[in-house]
Parts: sequence; C-alpha cells; structure tokens
Amino acid sequence: MLTNQLLSPQQVAEIYQTYMQQDFPPAEIKPLPVLHDLMQRGLYHPYGWFDSQGQMVAYSFFVSAPETPILLLDYFAVCSTYRSQGYGGQCLAQMKQLCQAATGILAEVEDPAKSSSAEEAQIRTRRVAFYQRNGLRETTIRSVLFGVPYTIHYYPLSTDYTDEQLEQALKAIYHTLFPQFILDAHAKIWRPESGAQ
Repeated sequence: MLTNQLLSPQQVAEIYQTYMQQDFPPAEIKPLPVLHDLMQRGLYHPYGWFDSQGQMVAYSFFVSAPETPILLLDYFAVCSTYRSQGYGGQCLAQMKQLCQAATGILAEVEDPAKSSSAEEAQIRTRRVAFYQRNGLRETTIRSVLFGVPYTIHYYPLSTDYTDEQLEQALKAIYHTLFPQFILDAHAKIWRPESGAQ
C-alpha cells in the first residue's frame, strides 16, 4: 500500500535535479524557481508516493488556480526502478482521496499524432492508453506549450464538465503558471471542433 506525503521545497529541488531530468524532455521542465514561487503562493502541490519501506516510487505535482476548482497534473512519473509494477495505477486511484477538495484533474499528454518517430508515437500511445485505463477521458482540447503538442485528458473526481468549461479552466491554470507575455509567445489552447485556434 502506497502512502503519499507533501514535499518540501528542498525535496522538490532534489527530485528536480535527479528524477525529472530523466523522466521529462527538457522542453517540458519548467525552471525550478518557478515551481518554488508557486509553492510559496500556495498554488503548487508536490507529492511523493512511498512504499512500505519508505522508498519513493513516484511523484506527482499539481497546480491550482484561484479561478477554478480543477487541478492540473503538472508532472507525474513513476521512478524508473519501480515501473511496470502497477504503481502508476495505484497513485491515480489514490488521487481521488488526495485531491478530494478539487472537482477534477486535467492532464497534458503528449499528442501521439504529432510524434517525430514511430518509437515516440508508440510511447505516447501507451501513455494515453494508461491514462484511459485508469479513468481519464480524452477531451477535444489541444494545447501547444513551448513547442510541445498535447492532448488534454480529464479525471473527474466529483464533477464532470463540458470540454468548453475544461478549456476555460486550463486557460486559468496556464495564467497562474505563466505571465501573459510568455503565454502569447509560447502557448496555445484550442478545441478543433470550436473552429478557434
């Protein structure tokens, strides 16, 4: 049975400098001072997931925004030595209890259709399948952030929403993460069906 613990700024720094550099492409890793600033403002919620021996097997970092009760799962990874053992699914199941003050969780998942190679497409497709197996649904929302294309998935905790409502929630969260000039230059959120890009 996994347990979770809110992480300190020092623990976040250690994870950032070790695990995150292996688990995420450089374009997806925000500067550490940004994460620490959001933590100080009470808008960033980093958790470690630990086994019965106290070893960290996974970590999940959430962003909240004052304008919405929906969270963004900013980073989520199972540590490499613990993968393919069912821990990822256990973490997602426990997020319902951990994040019970929220109505749901958004997740950015790299778009398989925008892959640069067959191998990358396979990895991204597996990731999408993992989230869908564990209760997340793919929305019609798409985003590009610092050149990385994402499909947006949603994990309803207490409330489901229309994709239009979820798009507005994601925009509010992005505004929490980045100043407007950064968003103008490096971010785009849209729903192809709405005709707006």
